[in-house]
Amino acid sequence: MINLVSIYSSNIVGLLVMAVILLSRGWRIQNKNSESLILLVMIFSVISGCIVDPLVFYFDGKPGTFVRIFLYIGNSFLFFLNAVIGPAYITIIVRHINESQSCRQRLIVYSLCLSEILLLLINIFKPLVFLIDENNCYRRLSFYGVYIIVEAFFLLYGLYEYFAAKRRGRILSFFPTWQFLVPIAVGMLVQTALYGVSLIWPCVGVSVCCIALSLQNENIYLDKLTGAFNRFYLNEIVNAAKKRGEKLSALMLDMNGFKQINDNYSHTEGDNALIAMADILNQVVMNNGVVIRFAGDEFIVILDKTATHSIADYKEFIADAIEDYNDASKKPYKLSAAIGGDIIDLSTDENIDLISEIDKHMYADKEEYYKKNNRRKR
Repeated sequence: MINLVSIYSSNIVGLLVMAVILLSRGWRIQNKNSESLILLVMIFSVISGCIVDPLVFYFDGKPGTFVRIFLYIGNSFLFFLNAVIGPAYITIIVRHINESQSCRQRLIVYSLCLSEILLLLINIFKPLVFLIDENNCYRRLSFYGVYIIVEAFFLLYGLYEYFAAKRRGRILSFFPTWQFLVPIAVGMLVQTALYGVSLIWPCVGVSVCCIALSLQNENIYLDKLTGAFNRFYLNEIVNAAKKRGEKLSALMLDMNGFKQINDNYSHTEGDNALIAMADILNQVVMNNGVVIRFAGDEFIVILDKTATHSIADYKEFIADAIEDYNDASKKPYKLSAAIGGDIIDLSTDENIDLISEIDKHMYADKEEYYKKNNRRKR
């Protein structure tokens, strides 16, 4: 039996939660425009679901051709939103952890999404997912379960990406995984088992709210200028490695001639140079490690345990990427950096200072630079 009052109440709560996130701009993630856009899409999807879902329940079983058409369109739209939320969730997880999606990941996500949409189009002519019967009553059909299976796959795939990143050595203290999965799983199970209960979109709203809040909390680990991680995150990585008795592969980078950029071209241009260097490092490292702005014009790269290239390789990759940037850039100055690194075994001595160890290697490279350049150009 349908309880319209409870349906309206639960969806109003979902609308209010999304309105708060939307109006407070809680969806905006620092230096993560693509993730912010995905969150915005998810918020508007939830808002649409919380509006349309009560309407299809209200018109269910009422007579008239208009009602019949509306029920087909409305229910199809709700299934379509499932094909939006799932891929959006996977995309934001993968991009947040790995900076980009692989072709294989995109193929999997887009294929499932297109399959869901194609099934809806077929349902218009041959009901497979749902049916509006002669009394204008909504009826689930056998292929309804496909959407449950696909959404469950997206949720579990998100968990897989999370734990895969953890195995590579990532510190993901605030990252939303269970916070997103549990409300949706509860809403999906209850609404599937008890027709007439409308919980799925309010629960999705709670999950989206969890994502927004978790990613905002993670800002304490981010450098405000470059979007790279900061020293708080470095401390988390080092402390975790010491507790587990692990080795860390790390590089330190110090920009050459940075003071000259500030003095000759303004501090704003100096900021642009720092942002450009962080972007270069992120493009080189991608999902094989993390980039940290340590202090001023110094950066640290911590490679994941599963990184396939050596420190020497990454030193060369970074140098080549800086050169490519300079060739393409129209800036009146050239970026340059001293780079050094090593594998530090934190299991041998808990008092070992990772920074001091890799700093030695970086300054050896810096001395080579000074042999060819004026030492005052720092």
